[in-house]
Amino acid sequence: MTKTSTETTTPPRRRTQGERSEAMRLRLLEATLDCLASVGYAGTTVSRIITAAQVSRGAPLHHFPNKAALIEAAAEHLVRRIYVLLGHTIRQVGESEDRLAEIILGFWTTVFGLRDSAVILELMVASRHDAELAMVMRKLWTAGFDTIGVAADHYFEALSADDNVRQLMVLTQWLLRGMAMDRHLVRDERVIEHYLALWSRMLASHMRARHGVSEPPPRPAFWDTGLSDIPL
Repeated sequence: MTKTSTETTTPPRRRTQGERSEAMRLRLLEATLDCLASVGYAGTTVSRIITAAQVSRGAPLHHFPNKAALIEAAAEHLVRRIYVLLGHTIRQVGESEDRLAEIILGFWTTVFGLRDSAVILELMVASRHDAELAMVMRKLWTAGFDTIGVAADHYFEALSADDNVRQLMVLTQWLLRGMAMDRHLVRDERVIEHYLALWSRMLASHMRARHGVSEPPPRPAFWDTGLSDIPL
């Protein structure tokens, strides 16, 4: 269709400096996570991140003074995203009697089956021999513990006064993380599904998913302060 002389075209809005800066920051964080997943912590150099992000060599210095700061920011970015994924997974599950089992399977599929889980495992293993990285991972562990606790209280309820949903969900996280560590050795995914179902049946004797919860949970304490303010 030909435009008439009276028609005007609205030019695209130019991004502000703050928006451009945040977009560059996220680009570097995603490139860092990609490198960690593909070549491991030792192979994730600043040069490799720059290449993966397709940015100039000076770009990271405007946001992160060194590799350690970049890794810490990427880890924080990761735990925030996992928290959002957990919420989406739970809210997408219906109101069936097997809701708890569906949620556990959903955790496995949407969180522990993705790149992000591989990155966390890589950082945890590498931190055993890197004191600086170990400090970052301790903060990440604390943030993750708080994150799981807030989500557990919001989405689940105990069946008795002796049951603690926070502790049960922390155990679930450890179980799934250990299974993710072994996943590449398991030839048949049905083996994993069998043990997920078994764990779900054990959990069902202590807790259940709350019905009718559609709103997201409150943000955990670290959300507004960041990992850097978490005491060791």
